[in-house]
Amino acid sequence: MNFSAVVGQQAMKDKLLTSVHSGRVPHAQLFLGGSGSGNLALALAYAGYLLCKNPAENDRCGQCDACRKVDSLTHPDLHFTFPFPSTIGDTCTDVYPQWRKALIRNQYLDYATWMAELASENKQGNIPVKECHAILKNLSLKAYDGNYKILLLWLPEFLGNEGNVLLKLLEEPPEKTLFLLVCNNQDRLLSTIISRTQIIRIPPVDEEAIAAHLTGREGASQEEAARIAMMSGGDLVKALELLQNTENPYLDAFRNWMGYCYKRNMHMAAKWSDEFSGSGREHIKGFLRYGLEIIRAITVMEYLGERNGLSEKEKEFVSKLGSLLSPVKMVRIYDWFNDAAYEIERNGNAKMIFTELSFKIAKLFM
Repeated sequence: MNFSAVVGQQAMKDKLLTSVHSGRVPHAQLFLGGSGSGNLALALAYAGYLLCKNPAENDRCGQCDACRKVDSLTHPDLHFTFPFPSTIGDTCTDVYPQWRKALIRNQYLDYATWMAELASENKQGNIPVKECHAILKNLSLKAYDGNYKILLLWLPEFLGNEGNVLLKLLEEPPEKTLFLLVCNNQDRLLSTIISRTQIIRIPPVDEEAIAAHLTGREGASQEEAARIAMMSGGDLVKALELLQNTENPYLDAFRNWMGYCYKRNMHMAAKWSDEFSGSGREHIKGFLRYGLEIIRAITVMEYLGERNGLSEKEKEFVSKLGSLLSPVKMVRIYDWFNDAAYEIERNGNAKMIFTELSFKIAKLFM
């Protein structure tokens, strides 16, 4: 990927290019940003620039042998590590064909899409200790073409304690060996790894850049692009999902669930919980995030006016739900949704979690 293909983030591009031009390339960098911020795309563009044989001032040439190999993700000095379910392989090389296919198609890849690519939405991905040992072996070899050896480690928060195997290598790497860690959640990343990296905080993509991308590359109207850019919160992945759906795909399910709770129809709420719990871990986590967005929208809607980023159906729903819940009750629901997402992340029983939530929310409506 070229820097020019990264949506927005001009300040970050300039910072990375300056590090190369000044000869001050840190050996371990943590690209910390939310999903859809472009941290993976930036890391790919940075790696490609460092490996390019004829780079221009602001971007790689895109024509040399090294650039062609980077584009096909087959450059011998560019290594990848990423989470995957243990049921489909021991190390990342076992999953490289799927990884290349997914990443070439979408440099804004997110975890949910990657799990769906592997048909493993109900299985937890991780980076096992065998992969850590493979990293030690691969990076102990000399660079193939005498330039940098680069490890792009996507979502290092999935390392767990196994990541401690890499600490010495991170602290004292072989000459011209670079680590580019692309992280979405700093709280889940080992503090011992964070302390050995230079953190590059990637902000959300600005609304103007998202809107320009949607109109210029995706064919959206200016009005539609502006609305979606506002709703996306700087997340390009979310913006593209919203573009494909005139309404958020979670709206009907969330509205129905709240309706059962409001009417205290616990039979239907339990039936809904039973059916929804089988929809896949990542879908459930996305649903809970949407619930958090709805609660947030209730609290800020009066201050934003028309720039609230909601569709007409969402505005109607938010207005009705807000009239039934006091600020104190909304805070409770917000906390419950956060707790539920935490439990789902740790393989909690989704049916039990949603059934309990249904009863708790129903009591708030009394």
